[in-house]
Amino acid sequence: MLFPGASQFTLPIPQMKLALIVVLVAWLTVTAASGSPLANADIVKMCEAKLDESIIITAINNSETAFDVSSQGLIDLSNKVPASVITAMIKRPSGSTKATSAPTAPNSVPGAAQTDLMSPSDVLIIDGVDTKPMRYLNPQVRTAARAMGFGGFATYASLYGTAASARTKSSKPAFLVSVPNQAQPQSYLTLASLAVRRNNTREVMIGGGYMSYSSGITADRVIPVDTEVAPDQSKAQTGFTIYKITPVKPLPPGEYAVVLYTGEMHGLVSAWFSGGANSYFDFGVDH
Repeated sequence: MLFPGASQFTLPIPQMKLALIVVLVAWLTVTAASGSPLANADIVKMCEAKLDESIIITAINNSETAFDVSSQGLIDLSNKVPASVITAMIKRPSGSTKATSAPTAPNSVPGAAQTDLMSPSDVLIIDGVDTKPMRYLNPQVRTAARAMGFGGFATYASLYGTAASARTKSSKPAFLVSVPNQAQPQSYLTLASLAVRRNNTREVMIGGGYMSYSSGITADRVIPVDTEVAPDQSKAQTGFTIYKITPVKPLPPGEYAVVLYTGEMHGLVSAWFSGGANSYFDFGVDH
């Protein structure tokens, strides 16, 4: 049964889908007439009724909503609702189905249009008085023996080329990053130093060991940073907080990357990052 009062019957699959859509439209019409916006419980009921994800997302995008997308709300949904539907719920602002503009604030993100929200796939570098968008790479991953095998094995994230196209002369550039509300920034991003290799790549070790194997960017390549919530959140997407990231100490000349762990948190950011790997926003320091 889909809804109370619906009778059980069997139809060919195309006709059954059409019937489900008709029932859904009728249900949404009644809901709208009652003045009740879509809530988390409504989405759970649709999923339990085994409606197609595309139909549920269409309903989300064309209805008034009052979703609870707090950390606890998302945890409660995680075992009942597909990730694509949760993403649509996070992206859908509460209230009217009419498009609304983001509020204008005096301390708005520099260089961004007043009506645009900051995409979670954007990292902005603050270079002096300029704020510029960065572009990310998904690295190639290679595993190699160390010291003829006597040093165990190591896994490396490898970026093509010996120098990033994005350059700065500032030894202390800052970065604006959109972090999911469910994540602590320290667990979602790392500022890493990259080693330039003779094989025309820039690399950083992301795992290895001899008797045992550990994963994560090796500690000697992690750059300590100060992390603070950006004072202006008017450009933040629903479900995200904008943080300002600044190196604790001046960066020497070299190759670096702001690494976002989008692979590990793909369920939360899949709407903005198509790949399943972590994302490396590379840049170089010249001074």
